[in-house]
Amino acid sequence: MMVSKEGGFTVGLKEIGWNGFLIRVPEEMHFTRQGGNAKEGTFVIESEEGIIDLSWRPIQEEPQSLLSAVETIIDYAKKEAKKKGLKFSIKEKQRVLVNKHDAFYLLVKSAVEERYYIWLCKESGRIASVRFIFKEFDEKAKRIIKQFLSSLRCHTDGNNVWSLLKIRFEAPKSLLLTESRFGVGRAHITLAEKEVSALEERTRSIHVDYFSVANLIFKDTYQDPGRWFEKNYKKEFRKMLKKWRIKFDTIGERELGGHKAVIKEARTTSGLLTRGSEICSVACWYCEDMNRMYSVAVRSRIVRFVFLKRRLKEEEHNEMFDSLLRSFKCH
Repeated sequence: MMVSKEGGFTVGLKEIGWNGFLIRVPEEMHFTRQGGNAKEGTFVIESEEGIIDLSWRPIQEEPQSLLSAVETIIDYAKKEAKKKGLKFSIKEKQRVLVNKHDAFYLLVKSAVEERYYIWLCKESGRIASVRFIFKEFDEKAKRIIKQFLSSLRCHTDGNNVWSLLKIRFEAPKSLLLTESRFGVGRAHITLAEKEVSALEERTRSIHVDYFSVANLIFKDTYQDPGRWFEKNYKKEFRKMLKKWRIKFDTIGERELGGHKAVIKEARTTSGLLTRGSEICSVACWYCEDMNRMYSVAVRSRIVRFVFLKRRLKEEEHNEMFDSLLRSFKCH
């Protein structure tokens, strides 16, 4: 947890990294809804006092001005208000800066007051907008907006940071979010990329899972990650990979955040007209601090016609797995 002191207040802040955005919000605000991937999508952060709604979409291929992007968002907001039988008016409009980008600030009045910040991020190729709605626009609300905008990063030079629910890791920008599930005591994230040419198809993916209250749900296996994988997780993981007979071997152990992780690996070849070769590396461990079981995996696969040689980029695979584990924070 990070701490900020402003106006005589000491405020606990937490980091949220999602689809190429990195922000800080008060501890009492929670990540509640999300959709899409790094190219186009949205996520919502809520508390009893207010809502923050961040959305983005690709910049069009032809040159697009900030003003035209703003007009598009305004038109959409007007149509939504009209559908609900609400009046719509723009009370304030001015140019500002967001993460060193030229931006527009809008104060819109509909059912409630909504504050928009809209900007073009050429580095990530996205039009982004963030909408703030508060029950009461007081000093606390102003402080939340200020902290959000001062911490916001909408593009990075290196890997994307994924940070929420007390986990944090980094992954290549080329891997896009393809699946995410968050439930009581369970979270799952899959990132993937696919490269297709006339002669081959290459895919890479990252799979992150955690299970809470591990000492109760897995009371017989939580202290033995290798046994937990075999007894409680392997069947589900095979189903996720759509590889029902894949065989995982234990190849070693590794320390992760002060915990002992078991490392497993599987190699398979399959197919008739086309042949696929793949390697899947998995680390699983128990985190006493959060009372969670973790599984973090990297999968690399190549598919070519049966008469062509197939060569997995094992060094690249191992490097990505090692980099992912080095960046991973589980508490």
